[in-house]
Amino acid sequence: MALASACTMPAAFAAGGHHAVDDATLMEPGNCEAEGWFTRSQGPSHVLHAGLACRAGPVELAAAAESARDAGSSHPGWAAQLKWAAPVTREFAWGVSVTPIWQGHERPRYQATTIAALATWNVNDSLLLHANLGRDIRPNAAGRARSGVALEWSPRPRLSVVGERYIEEQAHYLRAGLRWSASDRLTLDVSHARRLAGPGASNWTIGATHRFDTR
Repeated sequence: MALASACTMPAAFAAGGHHAVDDATLMEPGNCEAEGWFTRSQGPSHVLHAGLACRAGPVELAAAAESARDAGSSHPGWAAQLKWAAPVTREFAWGVSVTPIWQGHERPRYQATTIAALATWNVNDSLLLHANLGRDIRPNAAGRARSGVALEWSPRPRLSVVGERYIEEQAHYLRAGLRWSASDRLTLDVSHARRLAGPGASNWTIGATHRFDTR
């Protein structure tokens, strides 16, 4: 997921690491992914992210930590995610994710829980379409809508082009990026998210995802 503001940790679990729109697929049983990325936005401000996700029976369990830095001050945060997904047909799958978020320095620690419905349509061998519709549920405050659509196009076996249009933290973004599979286990990403409306700032992100088998 993209950086919405330097002081707020987004629900940062998505298809291909830092991308905002999640997919309705799960890793194979016994598999895990370690991921990290660096986001630099206008301001200037930046975010460092590290996370780990593993398949556990019929679901994926994930945990992540982030440190956002703005104007010389640091704002740490943590998130967890439970994700379930299942195929409906050979081409279409759906799922749901639940993601609570906490902050590090200020109280209250607990900030919100994002609940989202997920859908993935395998259009053909080289094109995937993802869609999310969810809400940030916050204690003692009005909830916020969160949604997005994404296209993944693979012109070559190890190269993908990703485009996203999404809303988070009351801001509208358009993102374009490249994903390169350096090996069967290592994937590298780079993308630019442009703010179209609302709070937040445009940003660049570079990241990496390493897959491994625990069996």
